Amino acid sequence: MDLSPRVSVSRTMALAAVGDLVCIGLFSVLGVLQHESGAVLVRAPEVAAPFVVGWVVVGLVVGVFNERALATPREAAARAGVAWLGADIVGQAIRATSLVRGGFDPAFFLVSLFVTGALLVGWRATVARLTG
Repeated sequence: MDLSPRVSVSRTMALAAVGDLVCIGLFSVLGVLQHESGAVLVRAPEVAAPFVVGWVVVGLVVGVFNERALATPREAAARAGVAWLGADIVGQAIRATSLVRGGFDPAFFLVSLFVTGALLVGWRATVARLTG
């Protein structure tokens, strides 16, 4: 897997990245609605932020922001899955610090891994199918 250049600047990649944020944000909004009352507009970005940081950092390493990551639905799904596993670990590690509220919870790690992972893998495979 060739990882350079790390980022492709194109409409397709911009669309993919915006959709990535929607997937992570959707999971965060639904989680806040399920587990907390009120203040969704405040809490959802707080919940999403560590995972967005993880997605960007790990995504750069794995190459999800490169056009080759969308070459085929299979490639897109594989890269998104690997990137999300790393991103979830990074996000949970950030949540375990005093920087953000939430803390580490193994159950939340697994739910986030599978639910957000399914959203991202499905989204990325769909983008690859539509643009490939």
